[in-house]
Amino acid sequence: MQPKIDDTDLALLDILQSNAKARIHSIARKMGIPPSTVHHRIQRLEQEGVIAGWTIRKNHSLLGLKMKAHVLVFVDLAVLAAAKRTQKDVAVDIKRVAGVEAADIVTGDADLLVTVRCRDMEDFQKVLLERLQSIKGITKTKTMMVVSEA
Repeated sequence: MQPKIDDTDLALLDILQSNAKARIHSIARKMGIPPSTVHHRIQRLEQEGVIAGWTIRKNHSLLGLKMKAHVLVFVDLAVLAAAKRTQKDVAVDIKRVAGVEAADIVTGDADLLVTVRCRDMEDFQKVLLERLQSIKGITKTKTMMVVSEA
């Protein structure tokens, strides 16, 4: 069953998304509602799966991961079928590669969209040439280097 989400829930989610460490009393003041209401709504949103875990945003630059690229991955479906594999299997293999942030199955010309974070071009070359392109079924990649993140 679809959870009922109202404007107050949406405002609460926006606040938590921008600062997951915000204190309940601070959120309550900002929203003009009692802290107990904020607490109960957060609990309900977690129980209903609207909030699916808590996470952090890494400062990639401070971690030395100054390069980001999106890699379009093309697979040969006949090769995958012969090996009794699917695009999802390829995506799982890709996700295991160090430096890969995301591997999504997409529509359009490419079969997967992979996000990679690396220290430098040498590191990226290893990820692309030695790891990604060696996965069975991948026939071609096309890379888009990120110049600036918004």
